[in-house]
Amino acid sequence: MNSKIINIMWSISLIIIGIATIILAGANNVAIELPDFAVRVLGVIDLVSLPALVFSTVKKAKSKK
Repeated sequence: MNSKIINIMWSISLIIIGIATIILAGANNVAIELPDFAVRVLGVIDLVSLPALVFSTVKKAKSKK
């Protein structure tokens, strides 16, 4: 794969995980009760973007060697 595509994939997956984490942690700190559906959707988004982050991080690490 092209290193530009790997960098874009890494950036997007990192941003998605960060946004989902900020929403969940922020709601917990402010004591806002999120609906169960919203929590589950954010969890699924985290689980989907995590393998993409791992894949792109490994590809980035291998390409530097």
